[in-house]
Amino acid sequence: MGADRVRFAVVSHDAGSSELLCAFILQHRTLASWNIFAKVPSPMATICNRYNLPFTPIGDADKQLEALSPDILLFGTGWQERCERPYVRYCKAHAIPTVAFLDHWTNYRERFGYPDEGWKENLGEFTAVSDEKAYELATSLKLPHPVKLPNYYLEGLIEEARKRPVTASNDLLFLSEPTDAVAERSYGDPLYWGFTQYTALKDILDHFGQFECEKLIIRLHPSETSSNYETFLKEYSHIPVQIHEAHSVDLTDELLNAKAVIGFDTMALYTAALFEKPVISYLPSNIRKFLLPLPKERQLNDLDELLPELLTPLNLHINEFGMDFASFIQTLRKAD
Repeated sequence: MGADRVRFAVVSHDAGSSELLCAFILQHRTLASWNIFAKVPSPMATICNRYNLPFTPIGDADKQLEALSPDILLFGTGWQERCERPYVRYCKAHAIPTVAFLDHWTNYRERFGYPDEGWKENLGEFTAVSDEKAYELATSLKLPHPVKLPNYYLEGLIEEARKRPVTASNDLLFLSEPTDAVAERSYGDPLYWGFTQYTALKDILDHFGQFECEKLIIRLHPSETSSNYETFLKEYSHIPVQIHEAHSVDLTDELLNAKAVIGFDTMALYTAALFEKPVISYLPSNIRKFLLPLPKERQLNDLDELLPELLTPLNLHINEFGMDFASFIQTLRKAD
């Protein structure tokens, strides 16, 4: 990389890291040249369209990058897709610095293919994280060269949320995650952790009275469909339940309007806490660790431990974190 305007290539698929990447681009849009690659359709494409960020459909990575000749590759991580990997391989083969963006605190190694043989080849030369807990986790797992960057996505989300009108409800919001699919893909057993999103939801329904709510809202992960829930929900016909597809209702509105929010360790649960909502991180497991940066009393293995005082609002804030853009570029240049 010389002193000229830096040319970034950016490729991502899953929503979490795509939100971080797009917020990073928007923050520094005029300071560099940005070239985004995304599948059509994909969460990344949807986010780019939301912010009017132009992108090129994913194609032959070698040809696209050869034509672009980027200085740096930023890439997203997740488990739904592996479309980033050809771009990472090309850049590594051509001595172009690569930076993997991690969006929360779970399955860090699994995003790169662990425990499969050769998974380390999918790592970036740098690993971008957005808070101290993520930095400590990435360091403990010996992911390459963790770098600290501000979480512009969450900062913007909180600022926007403060301006929105709130329609308070008496609803409990359950943030579903495809726990069974992640466990099966990573460990070959959908019950590896001793629970799935379905068994956990049954626990919530069995303890529904303790939440002192009138209705349960199930917000599905983008990879889930409502049909997997509808059969066993018939057993709980006495409880009003609504199922919302991920893109049918705005997430921020849903978090702000809920009386309380429960989930496993999705980023949205932490976001709800930053919105000062009552939140419960629920992991009915003896082997899965709590990773969200929430107070320990809000982390339950058993809903019998749910006390009324845990349904009061939290008062969390984002601390200042991470280097500025110039320092980030300088860090990558030193590695050349």
